[in-house]
Amino acid sequence: MLLYITILGFIVSFLLLINIKESNRVNLFLFIFFFINNLYSLAHYATIYSGSKTMIAILLVNFTPMFLLVGPILYFYVRGVLRDDYRLSKSDWLHFVPAFVLCINILPHLFSSYEDKIEYATRVLQNPAEILKNKNLFVPSVVNFIFRPLIGLIYVLICIRLMFLKFKYERPENKQAKLIYTWLVFLIFNTLLVYTSFLIFTIFSFQTLDYKIAEVKGYYFLNVTLIGLVLFNVSLLFFPNILYGLPQLDFVLPNKIKEPAAELLPKKGVRSFEISDEKLQLLHDKIEQYCQTKPYLNPEFSLSTMSADTDIPVHHLSYYFNEHLNINFNAWKNDHKINYVIELIDNGSNELLTLDALAKQAGFGSRTTFFNAFKQKMGLTPSEFLNKQNII
Repeated sequence: MLLYITILGFIVSFLLLINIKESNRVNLFLFIFFFINNLYSLAHYATIYSGSKTMIAILLVNFTPMFLLVGPILYFYVRGVLRDDYRLSKSDWLHFVPAFVLCINILPHLFSSYEDKIEYATRVLQNPAEILKNKNLFVPSVVNFIFRPLIGLIYVLICIRLMFLKFKYERPENKQAKLIYTWLVFLIFNTLLVYTSFLIFTIFSFQTLDYKIAEVKGYYFLNVTLIGLVLFNVSLLFFPNILYGLPQLDFVLPNKIKEPAAELLPKKGVRSFEISDEKLQLLHDKIEQYCQTKPYLNPEFSLSTMSADTDIPVHHLSYYFNEHLNINFNAWKNDHKINYVIELIDNGSNELLTLDALAKQAGFGSRTTFFNAFKQKMGLTPSEFLNKQNII
């Protein structure tokens, strides 16, 4: 079962990777976090369940420095989401020191021959206690194994502090803020669960020096770890928006940005995760540029299409339409279609085309949708509008 969970995890990790764009660079940290967790799971499977000398030789020690990156990477992700800034400062590289030190520690093992590694794997298979007796390490294996979950838990506590400071005075009031809050609480709590239970299971393993006995004594803790890993790997089903990034908005325009228009300013009383005036203006200008190509005339035009074409996350587009324009996407799209129809009428196209033909040119899927959208915007049916034009 652990192997299937791990394979699912790698699939989820690469789904994140292939969806990383300019607008959601913070997801690079999430990809690394998921990937390392599942690599650790694979190493655990190789050591305890696989019975394969080759898998143990490859996975048991060689990747251990990466496992110390889980905590810092989680911290960078949570901080990046809360600040809407994925970039690292020079001081942030200090978080990689423990992994670098561990990398130095395993250098004798890394540069040992493949035969030596196979011999070590054979001893581990025959006697699990041999896992703590690797001679090609500067620091004993016990320190390495205990340090992994401990450093993860330290960074979980740091992330909890970040969340506390962010939401101490700011309530998640709008949809985006609530989504961010719920997702981060899930991610941090699940990580806390996984690393606490795994630390306890590790302690049982050291006490017994036998994984089989440790499995019995630490049965519940091992299963909590597995459940937590499953929750990580199915999280996309519950939070599909994380593929688009929360709440990155880092695209740029070639022209100099003008001052934000008054109607684009944030509403009073809404504080949590408001898009800044500058980024909101970027959003506005990019949508305006995009609309010059009249994409809304395509009957298949949707919010997802717009997101893919503009490289703007779906939740940012929804936020822009619902919170700042006070209009939903469909109404906004139909308004543009109606404006196009009126433009055709002003140019005399109605003398050559029927109303149905005009609706089709504007991308309306049916006559009913066209008539309803027209009346909602203009207060008149298309026929009444044409009659009024003829009278004038």
